[in-house]
Amino acid sequence: MGYRDLIHTMQQKAGFSDAEAEEALDLMVESIAERLEDDERKDFASQLPAELQEVALGIEMADREERREDLIHEFMEKEGINEDHAKKQVMTAWETLKSFITEGQIRHIKAQMSAPAADLLH
Repeated sequence: MGYRDLIHTMQQKAGFSDAEAEEALDLMVESIAERLEDDERKDFASQLPAELQEVALGIEMADREERREDLIHEFMEKEGINEDHAKKQVMTAWETLKSFITEGQIRHIKAQMSAPAADLLH
């Protein structure tokens, strides 16, 4: 499954436009990557299509305060959308990414996130 397949999956799951699905998926990868230590970010990126690898590896680790930020509010702020729509984007992007990465990687990602962020990503 490649990048376009992931976008198409998000469109089917949530009814997003092509552009919205792409933006939400890219932002989800960015949000995860900025919360991961360098080695873990590289492991995460290695499991993604090339287009998303660039997103994951092109981001710096966020400072401690930013890593604690709630994913939903981060999407609301960056996308200029309401809370319900942000939650839909986060959950759809996460479910789509989970189908692409290993179970071990999912555990590693959640272990490096704040408790509220990890709880959201079930």
